[in-house]
Amino acid sequence: MSTTVTVPDVGRTIRAQREQRGISLRELASRIEVSPATLSGIETGNTTLSVERMCRIADELQLLPHRLLDEVLEGPAGRAGAGQEEHPPYERDDLPGRAQGRWREFPELPLDPALSGALIAFCDKGFHGASIREIADHAGLSVSGLYHYQPGKDAMLPALLDLTMADLTWRLDVARAEVGPGAERLHRTVECLALFHARRPRLAFLGASEMRSLSAGDRARITAERKRVQRILQDDIRSVLGQIPSTGRLMVTLGNAISTMCTSLSQWIHHDGSIAPELIASDYADAAVAMVSAHVVPHQRKAAR
Repeated sequence: MSTTVTVPDVGRTIRAQREQRGISLRELASRIEVSPATLSGIETGNTTLSVERMCRIADELQLLPHRLLDEVLEGPAGRAGAGQEEHPPYERDDLPGRAQGRWREFPELPLDPALSGALIAFCDKGFHGASIREIADHAGLSVSGLYHYQPGKDAMLPALLDLTMADLTWRLDVARAEVGPGAERLHRTVECLALFHARRPRLAFLGASEMRSLSAGDRARITAERKRVQRILQDDIRSVLGQIPSTGRLMVTLGNAISTMCTSLSQWIHHDGSIAPELIASDYADAAVAMVSAHVVPHQRKAAR
């Protein structure tokens, strides 16, 4: 019994892999020496794809050629189907880099194809605007294939936001444990927050824009984690401010200002190499410490008189 490989299936996979790497259609077309219209035709299944050209595309995407055929050839048989155990909740200790405590490194996260496609679609169209078909297209899957990974669209958003918080909080805990309280710890906390939002911009953007789309239970759980992060930041600000008269108010207002500064990174940062995310994070941490310390100096001067 022969297996028929359909161009639309391969084309969807090529498109999903290209978008996950942040490569534009025009750029990939230039690399494989075809017109953007030809590559668009390949991705939509309207243009014939030769084995030689498929291998060229796979090479530019840094994939083995068979990866572009996996979904087509394996089909439902090799996937976790309905009725099987669902993907367990993300555990912080299982995330890449956690065991080694490498909080400044950002290896690829364990996203299944459905969640990878959902992340792109939700960021581009919003949760309510993204259709299952669009998610499947970004994932390089058929709609039926999508359901072998996730039970539905409503399950994908909380899964992505749970992963976001798990990946952020282990980094914060490790980063802060390396230094003592005071300005140095505040610097480390803000550096970690800023670096995360610069290095995981899609997940960070989703967390900032789609909390309203969660169910009540999921929203309460993820909100509790977000409040924990905010309390960490406020505690570090308090340790720098000390016992000046306005500590309580400044802890809240400066904490909100600094966290907003960090979360907004995902809305404007572009990894074009002009400014390294590590430098941005260090600059943000310097600015945060200076912002908080500026409120301490006048009180120190008064005490010295």
